[in-house]
Amino acid sequence: MATKGDVGKLMFNNAGGTEAIVSDLRAWNLSITKDTQETTVMGDTFKTFVGGQISGEGGATVLYNASGNSDYQAFIDDALATGDNGDGLIELFPDRDTAAKKIAASVIITNAEHSATMGEIEEIAITFITTGTINSTV
Repeated sequence: MATKGDVGKLMFNNAGGTEAIVSDLRAWNLSITKDTQETTVMGDTFKTFVGGQISGEGGATVLYNASGNSDYQAFIDDALATGDNGDGLIELFPDRDTAAKKIAASVIITNAEHSATMGEIEEIAITFITTGTINSTV
C-alpha cells in the first residue's frame, strides 16, 4: 500500500542533546549512492562491475518557528558547528505510525538556508551528508 508523503517524520540528535522529533517539518529527502569498480578484463565483450562504498546525502525543509523550539533548534544550529565529526544522528520515517520502518544514519549538517518571501511562510532548508553506516528497515 502506498504511503502519503504528509505522514513522514524526522528525528535528530546531536552530541549535546537527546533525540527528538523535528517539529514544523515540511519535507525530507535522502539519496543513497553506491560506488562501482569495473572488473572487465581483456577479451570480455561486456563490462562487469562490483559494488563499492556507499554514501548518502539529503535534506529537510522546516518552517521557521520564532518560538525557538529546542526540538528542531539543534537541527538548525548544527550547521554552525566546526570540527564536526558526524555526531548528528537522523532517523527518517516514511510513516510516522510505524516506528520500526526507518532509515538511520550519522550525519554532518552541511548547509542551512534561511528564506523569507513576502506573503509566504518562512522556511529553513537543511542539507546533510551521511558518515558511516546507513541503516534501513523500510
